[in-house]
Amino acid sequence: MKMKPSTLALVLVALGLGGIVLLVQQQPAPKSSNSEAGEQVVSEEEKPIFGFKEEDIQAFTLQTRLRTLKFERDKDGKWQMLEPEKTAASDPSIAFLLDLVATGKTQRTITAPASDREQFGLHQPLATIDLTLKDQKTHKLVIGEYDFNRSFLYAQADPPAEATDSLNVLLVSPNFDNAVNRPLDEWKQPATAGKSSPAPASPKASPQTSPAASPSPNPAASESPSN
Repeated sequence: MKMKPSTLALVLVALGLGGIVLLVQQQPAPKSSNSEAGEQVVSEEEKPIFGFKEEDIQAFTLQTRLRTLKFERDKDGKWQMLEPEKTAASDPSIAFLLDLVATGKTQRTITAPASDREQFGLHQPLATIDLTLKDQKTHKLVIGEYDFNRSFLYAQADPPAEATDSLNVLLVSPNFDNAVNRPLDEWKQPATAGKSSPAPASPKASPQTSPAASPSPNPAASESPSN
């Protein structure tokens, strides 16, 4: 059976269109200009900052914009301050910070170009926490500035030692600000409240001066001269 010219033309057009579609599908998608310019990619997945427990931490160094503090557990598991002074550490202050480190979660992770480090305050961090676990593994948390509405702090967990082209930035609890920025005295164990201060010395009784006895009258002087 002979095919009509019009039908043949339609078949040829359909084959041509099919070939064009197939060719386009096989070509890789071009990169967007935003990606080439270093676009920030946001992941909304919730995940823990670290994977260890608070009791696994053996020692840590806290470096803020004001000072550097070092702490370590003694043989009884009690926290001791090693720097800037050697003294017993405040358990509540230590527990508050390490609980945030060990149990804290990030609601969002931002992958950004390394050139954005200053934007997150990571070039001059609010604090850097270097942790040593009981198994001698080490971890680091770098805390930067607040986000635009001060709902979170930017941070990096275990940043690479060498410079890379991109940053993995976490959004962590703003409670870290209060946890790291304390007066030095709040890191020390307070003096025992029940310790009694020595009582003031009792005043010595001042010697009372007895009134001088009146001289006895001289009987000879009291006698009237004889006439």
